[in-house]
Amino acid sequence: MSVVKDEKIGIIGSGLIGKSWAMIFASVGYKVVLFDVESTQVTKALENIKAELLEFEAAGTLRGELGAAAQAELISGTDSLADCVTGAKYIQECVPEVLELKRKVWADIDKLAGDETILAASTSCIVSSDRRFRVLLIEF
Repeated sequence: MSVVKDEKIGIIGSGLIGKSWAMIFASVGYKVVLFDVESTQVTKALENIKAELLEFEAAGTLRGELGAAAQAELISGTDSLADCVTGAKYIQECVPEVLELKRKVWADIDKLAGDETILAASTSCIVSSDRRFRVLLIEF
């Protein structure tokens, strides 16, 4: 049985928290799409993720059954929010704690995400989506 799942996870924001979520989901075989408004940030994040996964593997602390290279292959990047969100089983929002930014990102997510998509926000107190179902607030 394959460890790789045929399901997509969308991560919005490619800073430290977004990269961490991407690695966690890849460690259990999900295909992850990492989005950031700055495409250079996505490129740097993908390079950093690969290096960190290799370090974890060398130290014997890598999560999951897949090796570092296989996990890194599961994580891709995009500068299109629609590409990240559309068709995703789960969306993890990880943008900075700026109210207007969060409101804009969540308004866009709400337009793009399917009704069955689970939405999660990495936030301390900002209400995210206008949805009243399948929404989680997670402090990482």
